[in-house]
Amino acid sequence: MSDKHKVEAILFTTGRFMSLDDIAKFCEIGSVGYVKELLEELKKDYEQRDSALTVVQQEELVKLNIKKEYNFAVISAVSPSTSFHSN
Repeated sequence: MSDKHKVEAILFTTGRFMSLDDIAKFCEIGSVGYVKELLEELKKDYEQRDSALTVVQQEELVKLNIKKEYNFAVISAVSPSTSFHSN
């Protein structure tokens, strides 16, 4: 199991902004610097692939997020007024 995939799994699962310290703790990685390197690799991975996801950073916090161009789909899917019916 790769450390980069651990970081990705934690970001995906939490769905919230996290500090590098928290990511390191949850992934059982001893070095925040190493986590920072892994996040840079993840950012590049998402930029290079055709994906709706991206790694977003605000100051020292990081989150796996949906690219802005897909917000319309997400908003309508999670809106309380939207209901799905099966036939």
